[in-house]
Amino acid sequence: MKKIFQYIMLAVVTIVMASCTSDIEETTATTGKSNVQLVVGEFPAFGDSQTRAIGTPDEGKTSWAEGDELLLEMTSKTLGTKYAAFTYNGSSWELTSGELSYKEDEVPTFPHVYYAPNYKWEAGKLVLKEGKAAGTDEYIEGKANITPNGQGITVEFAKATRNYSRLRIATMPNKPITVTIDRYTPAGSSDMKWDQNYALTSDEKGNAYLYGTFVTNSLFTVKYEEAPLATYKFSQESKNAKSYALDATVISANSAEEIKSAIKQEVANSKTAIILNLASDAGDNEFKTIREAFKNVQDATIDLTLIGCKEIPADGLKELNALKSIFLPDVTKIGMNALSRCVYLEEICAPNVSTIDERAFAGFIMLEKVTLGELTDVRGEANSGGGIFDDDNWTPYIDLYLPKNQEVMKGEFDENSNQYIWKPTGEKYFASPDYDNGIFLGYQFNSVKSWE
Repeated sequence: MKKIFQYIMLAVVTIVMASCTSDIEETTATTGKSNVQLVVGEFPAFGDSQTRAIGTPDEGKTSWAEGDELLLEMTSKTLGTKYAAFTYNGSSWELTSGELSYKEDEVPTFPHVYYAPNYKWEAGKLVLKEGKAAGTDEYIEGKANITPNGQGITVEFAKATRNYSRLRIATMPNKPITVTIDRYTPAGSSDMKWDQNYALTSDEKGNAYLYGTFVTNSLFTVKYEEAPLATYKFSQESKNAKSYALDATVISANSAEEIKSAIKQEVANSKTAIILNLASDAGDNEFKTIREAFKNVQDATIDLTLIGCKEIPADGLKELNALKSIFLPDVTKIGMNALSRCVYLEEICAPNVSTIDERAFAGFIMLEKVTLGELTDVRGEANSGGGIFDDDNWTPYIDLYLPKNQEVMKGEFDENSNQYIWKPTGEKYFASPDYDNGIFLGYQFNSVKSWE
C-alpha cells in the first residue's frame, strides 16, 4: 500500500494526573484524513528541594498548561525526517507547525521529542526563539513511539532525565528582577556562562526560576532595579533533577505597626541589610515610624532598601545615623530635608527619582556615591544657587551617577514660590561642558558618570 498518512494531529490528549508509572488512558479524534491518537503522559515534577528550602517545598509546575509545546522529530525509510510542533490548548494537542507523514506499511521512529519552551525547529535544528534566553525554562527530552495499530503516537516523559537542576528564587510577587550569574551552564546548552545577566518576572507566588548546572562557587546576585535583594555562592555542584531555593524575599509592611515590628525583628536578628516593601502611597505616618524604629540603633551599619513607595516626604528619613546606604528603586520624588543629616550615609541610590526638593541631601560628611534618575524638577533655597545639597563643601568627594538621557539643568529664582528652581534645558548633559568639568546643578563633583 502506498497511501501516505498526513498527521495533522488535531487530537484529544488525556493528561494522566497519576504517578509517572501509571497506565496512560487513550482518546481518539477524527481528523480530515484519518483517525489518529496523540497520547501524552503526565508532566514530570521536580524532586524535593536539596538546600535552602523556603517555607513549603515548591514543586513548581506539575501538569501540562495551555500553550505548552512539544517538539517531535520523526523518521521513516521512504519519506525521511520530518519535524513538527504541537501546542496544548487546554484539552487537546494541535499541530501548529511542520508535518509528520509516513507510508502505511512502514513503522516510523521518533529520534527526539522535547518539551523545550524556549526553542523551536529551524532547518532541522533546535534554536532559541526570538527574545528567549537559554536557562529560563525547561529542556526535557522524552520518548515517542507509534501505537501498535499504527494509528497514533504515544509521548511520555516518565523516564525522562533532566541533565540540570532548578534554582527557585523566592521574592516579591509579580515583580521584575535581574539575576547576575557567574559560572553557570543553562539547560539545553553545553557552554558555561560567565557573568550572565537575566531579566525575570516573578509569578503570583513570588517565584522566579532558572534551569541549569551550578558548579562549585557559582555566584548569584539578585536585584530589584538597582536594589540588591540577595547574594549566594554554591559551596558544591548542584545535582541533576533537583531543585534549590534562593531566599530573596522582602518584608511587606503596609501599616505603621507592621513597619515597626519588621524593623525591630530585623535589628534583633542582627540584620545589617533591611529590605521593606511599602505601600506606594506610604507617607508621613509610615516614615515617622521608620525614624522612631531606628532611633535606638547607634551603629552606622544598616543598608536600607525601601521598595514600592513612590515618595520620601519632607523630613521623612532625616537624622538616621544608623544608615550606611539607602536604596529607593521606585521613588520618583524626594521631599525637603528628606535625607538631611544622616551623617554616616555613604551611598544614595534612587534611579527613578525625577523631583528633589531643597536640602534633601544636606548635612553629609561621609557621602561618596549618589545615583539619580532623569531629573526634571529640583528646588533650592531662595538665597542659594544650589538645591539638594546645603553647600558644595562635600560634593567634590562624591561620585554622581545620572541616566544617559539627563539634560543640562538651568536654575532660576521663582518669585511666586520664593524658590530657586532648576529645570532641564533640552541640551544633553553628557555632551555638555558641564559634564566635561564634572559640574551638575551648580555643584562640583569628584566625577559624573552614566549608570546606564
